[in-house]
Amino acid sequence: MYAGDVCVDMVRLSGRNGCGQLGYVVFVGDARQLNIDAGILGLKIAQVLFHIITLLCTLTVVRPPDQFYRPNAMARGLVLQRSGIIGIIVPEISNPFFASIARGAEEAAVKRGFNLLICNTEWRNELESQHLRLIQEKKVDGLIIASIDSKNQVLEELIGQKWPLVFASSSYPGTDLNFVGVDSMRGGYLVGRHLADLGHTRIAFVGGMLNSESVRSRYSGFKKALEERDIDFDEALTLEGPFSIESGYGNASVLMKKFPGVTAAFAADDLIAIGMIKAFKELGVPVPEKFSIVGYDDIFISELPGIELTTVFQEKQLMGKLAADLLLDQIDTDEQLFSEQKRIIRLSPRLIVRKTTGPVPVLY
Repeated sequence: MYAGDVCVDMVRLSGRNGCGQLGYVVFVGDARQLNIDAGILGLKIAQVLFHIITLLCTLTVVRPPDQFYRPNAMARGLVLQRSGIIGIIVPEISNPFFASIARGAEEAAVKRGFNLLICNTEWRNELESQHLRLIQEKKVDGLIIASIDSKNQVLEELIGQKWPLVFASSSYPGTDLNFVGVDSMRGGYLVGRHLADLGHTRIAFVGGMLNSESVRSRYSGFKKALEERDIDFDEALTLEGPFSIESGYGNASVLMKKFPGVTAAFAADDLIAIGMIKAFKELGVPVPEKFSIVGYDDIFISELPGIELTTVFQEKQLMGKLAADLLLDQIDTDEQLFSEQKRIIRLSPRLIVRKTTGPVPVLY
């Protein structure tokens, strides 16, 4: 390396200097032999050393991470004022419908550099509040809420604090907050029309709780389709219950005992419908020859041999993905701006006809 007309030889050492690079020793000839004033030589050496140190420190800053470097997520979060985590609250993770929503949300979150925290409430209000409080205290960056259908004090606090929130599957009662779901009224209408077109007039609505916004919408659409075909719906044929196989099994037995003239049922979800199929098989009632059943959601087991359920398809995984993307867009947007730009996304349902519905049976 040269500084002016002075030649400097460098010998690499095995140690490291303060910049994290290998150190150097500089040798120069005798000032008299070089015919240079000693003061000038000292200045030139200082200039050389300055350039060496500057170069090495610059290289240290811009060099890419190697096996000795690990990014500190906590430090990065402090700088960005983010945890890098979003949450999702589901009422029952073992239900394939909610599991699919969570999977779609996770895929979208990971793609954008976030992790997903899944909180399962088991349909219990107190556990729901506990999860919401934990999320509030841990400063999760945002939250997707699937099917919270009653007012919740902790959630009201989060809404008042303008937390990034998106509701999936069911909107929050009495609000117009960001929401991604399916047109449930249209889905219910498709079921009512299908059963009415097959000649059924005594049709039950089985399962699900009518305090759920999505269930109420399915119920309303179902009754609207019957009304358009001049079929009077008997409110006594509305049997509420949990979204479970056990619920469907129990309500099927109730139908057979109390309402023998019923020939079809709209189950609020596929698990309820599968429970009804199981009960009718044990009772010796052939489906669909003597009784037609329509489910809702089109979970993966609905198409399996022995079930082959007629049902309403929902874009479950897409619902979760869109909810996560909408939430992350909020997080990346100015708080005042996203609080003024509410978005409602409703996907279109589709009726899938399989082997559990047929024409109304002829009674002799």
